[in-house]
Amino acid sequence: MTYRRFIIVCSFLVLISCSSRQEIQPSSENIPPVPEQLNGLYTIEGSKLLKNGSAVRYKGVNALQTYGLGNIDLMDRWNVEIIREFIGNLREQPIEGNPILGSDNVWYHSLQNIVNQNRAHDKITILCPFGWVNSNGERTLFTGLNPSSQSFYETYKTKMKLIAEHFKNQPDVWIQVWNEPYHWNNQNDYTHELWLNDMKDMVDNLRWVEDFQNIIIVPGNEQGQSESAILERGDRLLNNRYNILFDLHAYEKWLVNTSQEQITTRINRLKNNDYAVIIGEIGVQNVGDVMPVEHFLNAVEATNTSTLAWLWKLESSDNNALLTEEGEPNASNNNNYWGNTFKEFLER
Repeated sequence: MTYRRFIIVCSFLVLISCSSRQEIQPSSENIPPVPEQLNGLYTIEGSKLLKNGSAVRYKGVNALQTYGLGNIDLMDRWNVEIIREFIGNLREQPIEGNPILGSDNVWYHSLQNIVNQNRAHDKITILCPFGWVNSNGERTLFTGLNPSSQSFYETYKTKMKLIAEHFKNQPDVWIQVWNEPYHWNNQNDYTHELWLNDMKDMVDNLRWVEDFQNIIIVPGNEQGQSESAILERGDRLLNNRYNILFDLHAYEKWLVNTSQEQITTRINRLKNNDYAVIIGEIGVQNVGDVMPVEHFLNAVEATNTSTLAWLWKLESSDNNALLTEEGEPNASNNNNYWGNTFKEFLER
């Protein structure tokens, strides 16, 4: 997500012999060992997300339950299958136990309590860090930043390892390394090599946790909207690494002046190169006008691609909110009837 929207919300190993890219190559890097056998419920094999060895795809939403547990029964009625949870204060975010009052004077609910509620309703949870709050209560949003350049980067890695350690035997909890990294137009010293080195470091940081085999989600470049880094460096990231799902966000670079055919071609190019992909966010508005989404939703339906909406929120004045204050679909001419459009997509 961009800053503007934050203000609004205040099977195995990649191992198929038919592709030389997927054959695990010897490496001189000091990287976590690949286990002889994966024990998790969910695995990645080539471009496929598997559950117990069978291909699956999921539809869901982004949610703000770190601020308070939502109406899970309403999510059931909407057929939500997977929830990407916003972690806006990674430094102080409680992993388990009671809510805490952060340095920013905001109450935060524990990740385990969120996961427990989601799991009780058969929903997968993605835990994603969106921001860092320092001891003075000042928040830095992750979107658009170069991860390894941040002053808190080493402390970030320590907290992420603690989260991985806690959830390592809970395979329905997937961890995303960073929300929407790098400048939207590849500025600020961005290179694909930087993306590769950062992603290796953040992925390996989690995999060094003994027995952590959960799926790890890796974002694209250009604030998560571009697949170019994945196509050009993804094979090197996957070498000797496993259970990696690539995340792309659908805003201007996917929705404006595009067709269903063009979107389908882009998604299929990734899948044909054996990259497993999830659309971690799609919304109708980002930094400009409200955008069309139906052609994109038709494309992800046709390509069987897991897709999550931004945002499960009850606020009719927010064009990206799926719900009104009364819990009805937030759907008007002002937001391209977004609530109804995505609810109908979930019902397909």
